[in-house]
Amino acid sequence: MKLLKKYLLPILIFVALIILITFSPRDKATLSQGNVSIDDTAKSCYLYEQQYQSSIDGESDVVTFYDREYIELGFGADSMVSGIHNILPAEKDSNRANFVGVSDGEYVNVVATARAEGQTWQEQRLYRLVDDKLYIGYQPVYIPQYKNENDIYMYEDLNKIIFDTDTFFLNKIDCASVSRKDVS
Repeated sequence: MKLLKKYLLPILIFVALIILITFSPRDKATLSQGNVSIDDTAKSCYLYEQQYQSSIDGESDVVTFYDREYIELGFGADSMVSGIHNILPAEKDSNRANFVGVSDGEYVNVVATARAEGQTWQEQRLYRLVDDKLYIGYQPVYIPQYKNENDIYMYEDLNKIIFDTDTFFLNKIDCASVSRKDVS
């Protein structure tokens, strides 16, 4: 498995960069989901939802809040993938992103155009699909990202990306059952 990760992830990043260069407009506009032709039957949706309740200012009425994270993957020809990744905390600013990239069926390597707090930026994101769960790759803070020549934040060493399999993952859901107002 380590040997697979050692060679597979660098190959995926190389392919993602080729895709980025191929599909990137010359004026360096942001990538959008429209760059990859996706068949609606080839979509997979994943949701993390945490519910908590609170009373407001000591009132007896209890209000229910939700923290949600929603990812929609659309698979196209030649291992292409595009989609959205929305992070929607109940009481904080949201982070919404569109992405395009590649997948080998287990790992998904994309370049996301993210928006939060009035800012827009592009960054590499990695996901791992295991059964009906989607894990988000992240790096320890001591492994910095760098900005490449296209102003995209990239991971410095893909072999050090962590997929925390015990505490955080998104469960696969039926895309048709998604309430757009809850995940947008």
